[in-house]
Amino acid sequence: MKSNTKRVMSIAIAAALLGTASSVVAHATQAPLIDGSSVNSSTIDVSGSAHGDQIIAGIKYGAPPSVGSDSDTECEWSESMPRDASATGPGNAVTKQIGSTQYRLFDYTCPARDPATTYHWIPQVSTKQLAQHAASVVYDNLPAMWGNFAPPARRGFVDVGTWIWVNPLLWIPVAVTASIITPAGIISVTTKATPKKLIFNPGDGNLGTGPLTCKNPGLIWMSQFGDRMPSPCMYTYRHSSATQVSGLFESDVAVQWHVTWSTNLGASGTIGDLTLHTSHQMNIREVQALVSH
Repeated sequence: MKSNTKRVMSIAIAAALLGTASSVVAHATQAPLIDGSSVNSSTIDVSGSAHGDQIIAGIKYGAPPSVGSDSDTECEWSESMPRDASATGPGNAVTKQIGSTQYRLFDYTCPARDPATTYHWIPQVSTKQLAQHAASVVYDNLPAMWGNFAPPARRGFVDVGTWIWVNPLLWIPVAVTASIITPAGIISVTTKATPKKLIFNPGDGNLGTGPLTCKNPGLIWMSQFGDRMPSPCMYTYRHSSATQVSGLFESDVAVQWHVTWSTNLGASGTIGDLTLHTSHQMNIREVQALVSH
């Protein structure tokens, strides 16, 4: 009976966590959301807390925690039963609400421990919600990739190809794992942002052929390349920026990140694309020919 109860509980919790694991793709320059809702709509206690023998489970970031003694086959999870009139929740489940997150109380009993039973408030969250919490940390860790140019932004020339690149050392995936311990075991979700495109909007509007899209960070220009060697990410201005009131083209360099998530239970999905921008002013001049007699 003990092993059956434990197995049924594990299946029930895993099903609850994975019940909404389908993906929704977002296309926006702001941080995309899995379900279109605000990150703050689920006020999960991310740090966890303890009061006596009651523990509120929280989301942990980084490598999934080790189970340790929790793997003891003599230990058992079970739903807590109401013990007095203050207990709330439908049926026999003891629940409480913190913000918009519902918690369910579970007993964790290990005969060899003292105390033998501890009580754990487990948030009823989906893998998508875990992924979104990890995504919020990923977004904070994405590097700002400033555009670099050759010739330099303030010394460009008409009909001379302008090389565009960002730091290739930053053109790498950024990933964060969020984990939570439940009666089903450790549920972990890894959210990863991968650089996808470098997009250059030259700012010359109808005078040019932009924007330019490159599926790489561009190539760093070095003097030995000379002025005529092509780059895998290069734009050629056909008109002087003197046509603008400011005398400059207001350009934009953007890096588009593709954001995905996957769980240790095999589920995965796509959150969407996040685009980060930096602004640059381009001074593009006519090449002056020198005529001698």
